[in-house]
Amino acid sequence: MRWTRTLTMGVLATLGGCTESKVENDQDIVLSGRLVDEAGAPLPDALLKLYRSENSVCAFAAFSSSWRSVKTRADGTFELDLLGADTRSGSLARCFIVRSPSRAQGGSVSAYFLIQQSEITLPALQEWTGGLTATAEAQGVSVGFRPLSSTHGAGNDAHMLSIGPSRAKEAWQVLRASSPVRLSDYVVEDATDLKASIYVLREARPGDVSVDFSYTSDEVALPRRGLVPASRGAACTYVNAEAPCRITNGDLGGSVLFGTDVQEVAVQLSRPAVLRKAVLRNFGVAGTMDELVLEGSADGTQWMPLANLLGGDGVQSFMELDLTGTTPVSQVRVRATPRDTAGHLRSLGQLSLFE
Repeated sequence: MRWTRTLTMGVLATLGGCTESKVENDQDIVLSGRLVDEAGAPLPDALLKLYRSENSVCAFAAFSSSWRSVKTRADGTFELDLLGADTRSGSLARCFIVRSPSRAQGGSVSAYFLIQQSEITLPALQEWTGGLTATAEAQGVSVGFRPLSSTHGAGNDAHMLSIGPSRAKEAWQVLRASSPVRLSDYVVEDATDLKASIYVLREARPGDVSVDFSYTSDEVALPRRGLVPASRGAACTYVNAEAPCRITNGDLGGSVLFGTDVQEVAVQLSRPAVLRKAVLRNFGVAGTMDELVLEGSADGTQWMPLANLLGGDGVQSFMELDLTGTTPVSQVRVRATPRDTAGHLRSLGQLSLFE
């Protein structure tokens, strides 16, 4: 799950926009805080990294290299002396991120905030491991976790589960996860290197300062399963398609970005099959769609509906779909009908089709 994935981009918009700075360039600024473990014990000699954006949009800071670093003292506290000029980009307030060092299992905590006064004392950055477990079941994998406690700031307790071969490559996502999360064999397929982690967003308001926190749990390796889709290795066609096809190659964390003229992506199966299930990963569209469907064909000329990809919550990036077809098909396509000429299919990681 990309560190700057859906979670980060969504929450950081709350601290984004063009916010005018309230500090002067020559003003002395003191930034302080404390890092503690999950039980509340101080974490001494930990190297915290500080990031800053070029404007008030925190998501941009998430993509940048670290700007400064500071070590915690014996009691877990830290302090940085800054100038007002460090906190500004022209007249705009920069967004800052303080991030704890990643634990061996991958977990960390980050705080996001603007600096609009001379003294900023952050709420305690408290680690959270999540206590993840992964257990093989008859038809998939069960992932259990310990929810974030009430001591970690306020929020709606929306826990997001992500699985993938690495944090930079996301193979599946559950936005409102509750423990245990059951992942079917259709979702995990026969991948050998999948890991699961949980992300949670919280907020705090110490005085006049608004601070958003993102918590990343430790990772847990998923047991390997053995289901292989009928579409594995199938050829595909779309404008400027590559060979071999990247959306059927089994790279569950991959993603293909389409050109602006792609409104249809088709897959040619190695043999006709009655398809019962489809899984789409890292799927996205640009613009508003009047129609977005998955269709099947025996001859490439007559097409039958298999699934509607437009739901009440809009287009989903990760979908596990029951298919409605009852006759064998040799070709399957994703077809978009945009409302205007700017609409198109934007991305697709894998299209997995199962008998």
